[in-house]
Amino acid sequence: MKVSICIPAYQQVNFLRRTIQSILEQDFDNYEIIITDDSPDNSVADLLTEFSFDDKLVYVKNIQPLGSPENWNAAIRLAHGEYIKILHHDDYFTRPDSLRKFIELLDQNPEADFGFSATQVEHIDTGLRRIHSPSQEQLKYLKNDPASLFVGNCIGAPSATICRSSKNIDYEKKMKWLVDIDYYFQILTLNKKFAFCSEALISTPTNAAHQVTEICRNNAQIELHEAILLFSKFNLQQRENLLVKQGWMILFRRFNIRKLSDFEHYGLTAPIVEDKCYFLPLFKWHYTRWHLLLEPKLLILKILYRLYPYVPKYIRQLLKNIHLSKSPSKNI
Repeated sequence: MKVSICIPAYQQVNFLRRTIQSILEQDFDNYEIIITDDSPDNSVADLLTEFSFDDKLVYVKNIQPLGSPENWNAAIRLAHGEYIKILHHDDYFTRPDSLRKFIELLDQNPEADFGFSATQVEHIDTGLRRIHSPSQEQLKYLKNDPASLFVGNCIGAPSATICRSSKNIDYEKKMKWLVDIDYYFQILTLNKKFAFCSEALISTPTNAAHQVTEICRNNAQIELHEAILLFSKFNLQQRENLLVKQGWMILFRRFNIRKLSDFEHYGLTAPIVEDKCYFLPLFKWHYTRWHLLLEPKLLILKILYRLYPYVPKYIRQLLKNIHLSKSPSKNI
């Protein structure tokens, strides 16, 4: 078996019908379909009777709901394929050769354990379609350090990815919002090499009420808690990545974090860092101005982090080399 298409399902049969149709239209047929069903009713099972799968289907109705993302893991654990292709129940292949092109990503790049494509994003509320694809600069950052994902997910949803089953790891059960980024970070930490297709091989909805991401979006407690969990997995060198610090600054601005004790407002314990001054340059000016006046270095760092996205590439590389040369290399 070449590839296992893993579909963690939960109701939403209108979306799932399109997902299954897109699979059956593929010009590559050496696959199995694994569906683990978390639905409280028989809607998914009833839908499957509409199709003929030619013994390619493995369907499991969970006795007890597993929730997201453990239902994802349940589907993957049943896989027998050389490759794992997760496909969420509301996503679908955009073209008949999508699956074949996903397979080619790893077949043609044997040194890589992970591959992904651009994504067609459909806005359910407006009908707008757009393409989500990383820039060349983002790909360069990703190749250098997977911790750069902390500033934003340039890869996309899990449905846009494929990986070797021998290298597969579990999605983190403690996460909902950053579960995809955490997974990408883990697999790319084991092997930084990846393959990328700039064509949008997958389509995924956004702004849909049923999506877990919509439930989590702008929930400070969830977003900050999961940021702390992900940050705790970074080694000392990765914590000095300027994109990681920029990611914290974005969170601090969004949720009005002015000092570490403000995490307590959300029932959270602040991230633990060895350098007590690590976060000071990242807070809002009206809190840190006194510290900055006392410590000129912090002022310089704060200005640097604010201006970093606008600094020419060659200066960024110079600053990055300085950080790497001064940062400890051992893991936490």
